[in-house]
Amino acid sequence: MKKKLTFAAALLAASVLGGVANAKTLVYCSEASPANFDPGTTTGGNDFDASSRTVYSRLVEFKHGGTEIEPGLADKWEISDDGLVYTFHLHPGVKFQTTDYFKPTRDLNADDVVFSFDRQFNKENPWNGEKYLPNLTWDYYTGMDMPK
Repeated sequence: MKKKLTFAAALLAASVLGGVANAKTLVYCSEASPANFDPGTTTGGNDFDASSRTVYSRLVEFKHGGTEIEPGLADKWEISDDGLVYTFHLHPGVKFQTTDYFKPTRDLNADDVVFSFDRQFNKENPWNGEKYLPNLTWDYYTGMDMPK
């Protein structure tokens, strides 16, 4: 009985200390190295796992384990009768991440959503990247038939 109690106490201490040690460190294990951390430029599962699902938020999400769509950054949305116009209502108060080189001054708004789409189809957008990386493709965007 004493051995079981000692083992249980050691296990509890290890689990508590493990949480403290990881409080400031993110450790991510993947089955393969991601091609990059920009989910717009790739459709690989490893790339999505490493960035899209863990770092970026989306207008809408898939309900876990299925294909049913649920709110993400958008609380609600409407689709026109002809299916050509989508109107998204953004969740208020969404903050950008603060880093050493980026200090956000406002909440997410529609301009940010438009910018995210524009950088993928507008080759003149400074964040498009095709000028500097001639082999860059926007696989996710084109794979969803967005250019049409």
